[in-house]
This record gives sequence, C-alpha cells and structure tokens, in this order.
Amino acid sequence: MARPDITFIKQQGQSGRTIPGQDYVSAFLFYTGTLPSGFNSSTRIKQFLSLSDAEAAGILGDYSDATAATGTYLITAAGATGDNIIITVNDINATSSQQVTTICNYTKVTGDSTIALLGASIATAINAGTGTHGYSASFLTATLTITAPKKLGKYLNTGSPIVVTLSAGSTIAGTLTQFSGGVASLQAVWHYHIAEYFRMQNGSNGVDGLFVGFFAVPSPYTFSEITTMQSFAQGAIRQIAIYKDGAAYSSADLSAIDTEIKTNNDARHKPLSALYASDLSAVTDISTITSLTGLTANKASSIIGQDGAYLGNYLYKTSGKSITTLGAALGALSLSAVSEDFGQPVDKFNISAGGGLECDVPAFANGKLLSDSSVSDALLDSLDAKRHIFLQKYVGTSGTYFNDNHAAIATSSDYAYINDNRVIDKATRGIYASMLPALKGRLLLNSDGTLATTTIAYLQNLALAPLYQMNRDGDLSDVSTSDVYINPAQNVQSTSVVVVNVSLNEDGIARQIQIPIGFK
Repeated sequence: MARPDITFIKQQGQSGRTIPGQDYVSAFLFYTGTLPSGFNSSTRIKQFLSLSDAEAAGILGDYSDATAATGTYLITAAGATGDNIIITVNDINATSSQQVTTICNYTKVTGDSTIALLGASIATAINAGTGTHGYSASFLTATLTITAPKKLGKYLNTGSPIVVTLSAGSTIAGTLTQFSGGVASLQAVWHYHIAEYFRMQNGSNGVDGLFVGFFAVPSPYTFSEITTMQSFAQGAIRQIAIYKDGAAYSSADLSAIDTEIKTNNDARHKPLSALYASDLSAVTDISTITSLTGLTANKASSIIGQDGAYLGNYLYKTSGKSITTLGAALGALSLSAVSEDFGQPVDKFNISAGGGLECDVPAFANGKLLSDSSVSDALLDSLDAKRHIFLQKYVGTSGTYFNDNHAAIATSSDYAYINDNRVIDKATRGIYASMLPALKGRLLLNSDGTLATTTIAYLQNLALAPLYQMNRDGDLSDVSTSDVYINPAQNVQSTSVVVVNVSLNEDGIARQIQIPIGFK
C-alpha cells in the first residue's frame, strides 16, 4: 500500500463548458552552454526581484557576449589625389528598420601617396565616426578590416551589406570581402525576456520575484529541469516559461512538458502551468504549424507571437532565430488572477503598454507581420482554432493583446484554457494544505460503521475553507456546502480511504459576445 497521502482525481465533463498570495510566483527556464557570470554549474537557479537583480547576476543587455562580424577591403591601387571613396553598410537600427549607414566618406589627399598611407587614412576616417555609427577599422599592409558593432550579431553575415562607391574617374581599386563571423548575443535575448516579464508586472509582483534557471542543452529534451526548478522553489512556482531556442519548434515538446509537470509536480502537490516557445524562423508559412487540438497537454501552452518592429524584432534579425513574446506572456500570466484570461482587451493586459513601442506592431515568431497582406482574418481564425497563442489588435482601440489563453488540448476539455488549470491548481493546493492535519487522523464512526455526522462536517469544512477564500478572491463563483460531498456509507474501516468529492463552480469567460441588433 502507498504511503498515506491526499490525492486528487481531476474529473472531466463537469465544468459545463491554496495558498492565497502566491498565484503570481513564476519562473523562466533557459537552455545554454554558456552561463551568465553570476551562475555556474552548481548554481543554476536564482531568484530575482527586479531586472537590476538579473543584471547584477551577469544577464546584460549590452551585447558584450556577442562576436562582431568583420569584412575587408584589399586595396590594390592607391588612386590619385581628389579621388573619393564612400563605404556604406545596409544594416538595422534600434527600431529594427533597415537603413544605410555611411561609415566612411573620404577624399584622397596628396599625402596618401601609397596604398599603406591611403588605407591608414580610410581607417582613421571610419574610426572618427565610431561613436556615431558603431563601426571601427584597422589597416595592415594592404587590407582594411572593418569591424561591425557587436549588437548586429549575425545580421551582416549574409547578403552584400557592405557597399564601396568610388567617385567618377577614380583610380582607387580594391577587392571587397563581405562581413562574416558575427555571433549574436545570448545575454541580450535572456535580458529581453526578463525585462519584458518585469515590464508587464510593473511592480505588482510582491516579494517572491522571478526564478530564473540556466541548464545545459539536453539530448533529448525531457524538460526534467521544470521539476528541478520547482524543487528549488519549494513548490512555490505557479507558472513557468520555457525558451527552447536551440532547436526547431515541435508540438511533441508540449506533450513532454505536460508529462513532466503531471508526473513529477502535479502528482506531488506542486502543480503549475507552462508556456513554451521555440524556433520558428525556418517556417515560411505560419499556416502550416501543427494543430494542438489532438494533444492532451493541458498543462502546456504554445507561444508563437513576436514583436514586429522594435527590440524583439531587432533581436530576431540579429540572432537569426525566433525571440517570441514569451517574457511578456509570462509577465501577463503572472499578473492575472488565476480565473482571468490574460488575452482580455483591457489596459492591464495591453502587451504594448509602457511606452507603446515594444509589441505595438505584432508579428509571428517567423518574422511575418500580422499586417502583411498574406495574413488574413481566416488565417488568424485558423491559428486560434489550432490553439496557439499570438498577438493581435482590436478594431477601434489602441494596444496589442494576446488572442486567448489556450492550452494544448481540445477545446471541449474542461482544462482547455490556462485559467481552467490555474483555478483547479489553486483549489488543490488550498484543499491539500487545509486537509493535511486530517491525514492519518482518527475518524469517529457510527455503530453501523458509517462515518459520524461530526466527522463528515469536520472534513467538509476543511475542504470548503479554501474554496470560500477563492470565492472571496473572485476566482470561484458561488460556493455552497453541497460543493463538498462525503458519502457516509463508505467503508473507511476496511480501506482506510476517505473519498471527499469536490465540485468547483468556475467563473465563466465571455469568449464570444453575441448582440442581436436591428431597427425598431
């Protein structure tokens, strides 16, 4: 026989469609082979109360861990006095708009009598503007080496971004080699997601902050790190964001995450929900993404949205992989009450709030803007029906919002939405804590072996107490004594098992509002 315990058997088909104060406790799980300076192989998890705490632990947004791309111009002829050379780069700025950056506009003087002198002068001209454009240069023998800003990462590695333009009749000559070797910053992406989490929180997170964990890239992904982080947090985590940027998006990951949570967390009184994001950069047609309606992974949700015109998009272009809105989604979920849909179009869940720049232009995680002519309302409806979470706009109002809070399971399930799962998780946590003193306790029986009325009342009141609190919190509708039923005739004497039936009166969510309208 198993150890004495309190177990919950979640019922299906009954919805018709705790510990107070910790609903917001959240975590972020990253996979990497390169740890921030404040972490090491024996310290992989930390708790941050603010973005500055994360920065103090070495998670910086300054691109210092990136590798700059370099390109060269091999000068083969020094030309004549008065010859002009202009060097431009097709790059992007902080708002992710492609631009032409002029890094050199130099006219040869008499003193530039050799290739070496001309090359040194061009390098000096480039370096004089480094503070403005960010590019630098060096010259050795006949080769001018141009170094791009680190923040541009991989963006310049492809195409022909360097353009050398010589004045008419110029006799300067050379061989241009385009940029290569740029490596994107990992820290800047981590910093972005943590910053987005705290941006959405806007100081509302209480005292427990955000748990952040960095783990080695596994093969295969089993997502056991979820349990490692939950154990570190002593079971306090209610929602976790999982950023798997080292491999392509896979719906199978959602099932693996769900299994890990249900087996090693929910079953051990540490329930939580997960948001999942991975790399969709190679998916040219977002309509081909897998439908999640055939899964039973209600503890996992798929995030496929992304900023389309500001820092998120900039990081997408400079890293060459999906960034997503995972940080903002975790922040919004943490901010919401367990019974709320974080896609509700109110200021509280405006994902572009706080300056109106980040996420004001919504996109998918493959870089496709929702404003693109190929993105139709029918496509958005299809992706919503496939139960993915992305950004959208509403006609007649400002702001950007999530389409819904889908879980990776059929719409017909009682646990089809994140709020369904968070509500029942809060209830199981509360009932567990309330009823724990009764575990292995004595039960008074009537002479016929049935449970005494006082025993039933005692157990019933224990189970009802957290439900009444959830009602006061607004997370359950009306709670009555009939919501907890204990059959007095059950044979506790021979089985040592007491069955306490609990029915939750969950709040409804107005996902469709119908308004019949016409003339009088």
